Amino acid sequence: MKILHLFSDWKWTGPAEPVLNLCKELEARDHDVTLAYRRPPEPARDGFEAKILEKKVNATDQFHLDHILKLSQPSSIVKSYRDFMDLTAYLRRKRFDILNVHMSHDHILGGMAARRAKTSAIVIRTDHKRDPLKPSLGNRLLISKLTDGMITFSERARREDSEHFGLPLERVCKVMPALDLERFDPDRKLKDMRAVFGINPDETVIGMIARFQKYRRTEMFLEAIQSIVREFPKIRVLLVGRSGQMEKSVIAPVKRLGIGKWVILGGYQTEDYVDTLACMDIFVFLMAGSDGTARALREAMAMGKPAIVADRGMLPELVDHGANGWVVKDRPEELAEAVLKLLRDPGLRGAMGKAAFEKARRDFRLDRQAEAVEAFYKEMVLLGPWKRR
Repeated sequence: MKILHLFSDWKWTGPAEPVLNLCKELEARDHDVTLAYRRPPEPARDGFEAKILEKKVNATDQFHLDHILKLSQPSSIVKSYRDFMDLTAYLRRKRFDILNVHMSHDHILGGMAARRAKTSAIVIRTDHKRDPLKPSLGNRLLISKLTDGMITFSERARREDSEHFGLPLERVCKVMPALDLERFDPDRKLKDMRAVFGINPDETVIGMIARFQKYRRTEMFLEAIQSIVREFPKIRVLLVGRSGQMEKSVIAPVKRLGIGKWVILGGYQTEDYVDTLACMDIFVFLMAGSDGTARALREAMAMGKPAIVADRGMLPELVDHGANGWVVKDRPEELAEAVLKLLRDPGLRGAMGKAAFEKARRDFRLDRQAEAVEAFYKEMVLLGPWKRR
């Protein structure tokens, strides 16, 4: 198949990595894939483009894909109009089977161009959001007029997107999000980050990785720590990530609760990210970020970490309660009890970690994700464009 992906963000955001990995895997399955992306502004050098060059994915930056539309900036409107005309001609010339769009801007642009081009290209929207798309007037128009099918990452989103927008269920596909499992391999040589963070060998590390914004509910977890340390004082809480809201969401609660001696602020890790994840014994994750795929949780599972997650969004679809972790209400008392179960029983902790590792190797494979997307593409081509009654 000939497949075009549109991605209108130059930054290395949450959805960027899975889109790039998917394109690479589809290429490996002998599809003709082109990734159209937004070139970075000067003088920026890091971002999506750098990763595309590193992965050697067939890509083009010939479209502006500038999602900022302001009446005060007429140039942005001109750029989008040019993109619309150029993309229409490009679709007519290249005759793609699939046009996979990822952000609202490239959905509007790609959907309108595909309809104007009057080709057989099937327009697929991948929904990267944490929650199902809201049935706003704009989204209802976007889905009903400019969409033939959708890809989601949770069964809840699949059902609600179908219900909200009237898309037949066969046109909404749930695909398990994937990881580069070669990178997240607990058996590879790893740096001793316990020594870096000053963690003693006999201390158990409870970790969390997130952008520590208020909505991530970190304070609930910190309140649970206050009661956990009464029974298990030899623990350390390792918080990895950053946010402009750190003072309110982390630092102030730590001071208020008097748990500063147990909490380590690990900062934003890049080169030592996997090594940092490896030094954790228990992983806690309460709410997915805006990209919605709970990537940090899946990475922790791939590294063999038992997980404690809140009963929110797609998290219960990733963690099998009682098998590779616990799914609880994100209240301090329930979080504390779940952590204490694992602290009291190292054997259970090890068994759950092994089960998490095995699930990741089974379900989070890039080739398996690409196979599912490929099958959905083929089914959509057979079904043809959606003509809503």
